[in-house]
Amino acid sequence: MKKQKLLEIHNLTQHYGDFIALNNISFSIEKGTIIGLLGKNGAGKTTLMKTILGLLCQYDGEIKFKGKSINHGDPKIMRKISSLVDVRFYEDMSAYENLNYLLMADVKISKSNRRKKIDELLTLVGLENNSSSKVKSFSFGMKQRLALAQVFLHDAELIILDEPFVGLDPVGIEFMKSMLKQIQREKDATIIFSSHQLEEVSDLADEIVAISDGTIKYCGTLQELQNTNKKYNIWFVGKEMKIEIPYNSEILQRTIHEHLKKGIEISKIEVIENALYQLFI
Repeated sequence: MKKQKLLEIHNLTQHYGDFIALNNISFSIEKGTIIGLLGKNGAGKTTLMKTILGLLCQYDGEIKFKGKSINHGDPKIMRKISSLVDVRFYEDMSAYENLNYLLMADVKISKSNRRKKIDELLTLVGLENNSSSKVKSFSFGMKQRLALAQVFLHDAELIILDEPFVGLDPVGIEFMKSMLKQIQREKDATIIFSSHQLEEVSDLADEIVAISDGTIKYCGTLQELQNTNKKYNIWFVGKEMKIEIPYNSEILQRTIHEHLKKGIEISKIEVIENALYQLFI
């Protein structure tokens, strides 16, 4: 059964003055999917995220959320979208107080339920022993964990994370990945995160959107990406020449059969892997 399209981007173009930051971008995301936005710094990843969130209001094209054009001014809609983009903390307040301040805006949640939810979130992100500590005393990694707790305050259907692994040590990166996978698994959340590291994206993402100079260079699974532009080189006995064919088993078998019929023996077949970074640099 095909999943619902949670987010659809149609012909999205974003300008900074005369500079085109996003150029006619289109793609869609199914509910419960983790999408990795892959591209070098300045490729347009953050601009795309800010436009989806309504932080950059003037754009051409259409953004649909759950099948309808998104209304960034509707709090009921925007409560279903959470983000780690330009996160700010009250540095002189504790971790608990920062989360409590944000939850107080939701009058439907009682004080006792707020405390319970905050305690659960701080435990989830590994800050249960730092609940009363002021945020200004936190390391960068601890602040990233607190930011993640902010993202999870409301049961958002769409979570948008801008470079969530930057500045984290290997343990912190693995912790962040495990948290995101857990939220996807338990809440069926749809997650978009950006990175300029292919390894980070490939470890976590169900699908990849590779961006360069404001345009999409690739959209699909990692497996499909790896096979893009992959080729066979075939070498022949007694000949200096080689032939290059697409990475396709039927074409390979047919090529081998045709040359053997002519009495031409094959000495070596090698797979030429695609240089993945060339697709988005």
